[in-house]
Amino acid sequence: MVVRRLNKSTLLLPLMLTLQGFNAFAGDANPQISNPHLLSKAVQLQITPRGMKYFDQNLSNILGNMGVKLDEGYFPAMSWKADKPINPDDYTKDNPEMVATYKQIKDMLSTWLVGFSLNPHLPTVQIGESGYVAQFSKFGLVTDEALMRQLGKRDGAVLAIELEVKKFTLSSQSIIAWDLNNEFLGKAGLENVTLSIGDGTTPLKMRLPFYIRMNASGQMEFEALELENNLDQTAIAFQYQKLIIPTFAVEVNGKKFYLNTQEVDKLLTKQAPLLIEKVRSNLGELTRKTLPEMLNQKAKEFLAGNLEQIQDMSPPGKEANDNRPDFKWGLRLQNINLNKSLNVDVTAYVEDTLNSKSAPRAIDKSRGDVALNLLPMEQYDIALSLDRSVINRVLQLSFERKNFEKIENGGDVMKLVAMPTIDYVKPLTDVALKPQETFVKLHVSIENKPDSTFLKETIVLDFDIVAKLAQMKDKDGLQLILYKIDENTMTMDEKYLSTAGKLLNGIWRGKVYAGIREELKKKCATWATTQANIPGSLPLPPEVLGMKLDINRLLMDSTGHLVMYLNYAKTGAK
Repeated sequence: MVVRRLNKSTLLLPLMLTLQGFNAFAGDANPQISNPHLLSKAVQLQITPRGMKYFDQNLSNILGNMGVKLDEGYFPAMSWKADKPINPDDYTKDNPEMVATYKQIKDMLSTWLVGFSLNPHLPTVQIGESGYVAQFSKFGLVTDEALMRQLGKRDGAVLAIELEVKKFTLSSQSIIAWDLNNEFLGKAGLENVTLSIGDGTTPLKMRLPFYIRMNASGQMEFEALELENNLDQTAIAFQYQKLIIPTFAVEVNGKKFYLNTQEVDKLLTKQAPLLIEKVRSNLGELTRKTLPEMLNQKAKEFLAGNLEQIQDMSPPGKEANDNRPDFKWGLRLQNINLNKSLNVDVTAYVEDTLNSKSAPRAIDKSRGDVALNLLPMEQYDIALSLDRSVINRVLQLSFERKNFEKIENGGDVMKLVAMPTIDYVKPLTDVALKPQETFVKLHVSIENKPDSTFLKETIVLDFDIVAKLAQMKDKDGLQLILYKIDENTMTMDEKYLSTAGKLLNGIWRGKVYAGIREELKKKCATWATTQANIPGSLPLPPEVLGMKLDINRLLMDSTGHLVMYLNYAKTGAK
């Protein structure tokens, strides 16, 4: 299977904006993981109409956060050569008069000038260093459900890049052309060329819609649709500093008469309005049809495989002197859909290269689909859900490395004998939580050495720890804060009862277990006030295209998804 890695330097702009929903998609140099254990729909992202409005109004700022500067640019010198000779007859349909004139001149020269002939033309063009300056009044990315319905698309999404430019100026050191099959004709072109579009009164407007979807093979399909523009209404100016043409001379009885290049310059100046209209027509055709065709071809080449990103993840509990390699955290685009909001599903995996045979357990994943309907869409910009399977996979691999073997609270240490798992817990009715906090349960198996005649020297207890998941003060992640032990969830195999314990438990059923539960209750009596946190944090919420996010509401839903309703920090779309 072919996997395409996301890379900012090569990704087409529309795809980059669509796919880089969070910073985990930033490019890196990690090698591809063979046979990863995939967790379907592990990450789900919903961008509401309110959230998309920000992309419409602030796309230039977003691109600036990513290091992309669009109001000016530079292009190194480049050249183009036709891959096959040009046949003038191919242009008869669009330019019949020009082709007829060309044939007349060619026939006349071939007849009147002895030895004159023209081979099939093989043009090449060389463009010197170039640059542009653009004064944008709008640069945005929008969704287009109306066009999606018009196209009859039932899955995927239609997005569009919309821009308005008050003035666009493109300059080049030179544009030179010559014919490789007829080099005696010499070179022709212009030096210090400038093309300006827009005069500050009628801005250039362009709209590039594109359709994206994920197919059954997990590959993205991209289709750039016909581009809309108002080039026919926008002022266009063209100028150059120097004309370069071949040297022409007529010789009569040894006396040569050279072509007056100044008169050619005057002729070009006189014909400038006609040339500008030709440029306008060609630019319109280029942007409407040729540009989408080029984008579609480039997208087809780039998207030949899955879109995937892999990053390093530091294992929870990793000590400073631990030189073992980090875990690999992979994200693979799974589905994109536009239905009132823009919805993105991502397959995830977490692997330990030192423990490749370790597989995630089915019991550690969610129990159904997430429902992102706690808040009305008008009240948040982005909703992000994380399946508990991802968190539990990290805990599993860390435990298997023996990194996460104990939970400490002050001087109290609980030794883990099995991997802990995180899950939903019914909210505590007598506790007031901030919107940026939620309760979860951490199911643990603890080894204990009790000082009791009714129990063996070493026992193993299973129970749930209720913990508060809260945003850290610096907003760089979420942390688990110990709140209480749910003593009612405690279970213990009867094999850990001593002979006296079995006798007592036989007389007073559950007496020993009740005593253990009472001890657990005492152990966590001060947790709610001390607010001790488990070391480490979840790096959530992530940044979206370089933008910080504030948590509007945080919860663990009953199916086992950690859900965050997010706003763009400080400057959320309104």
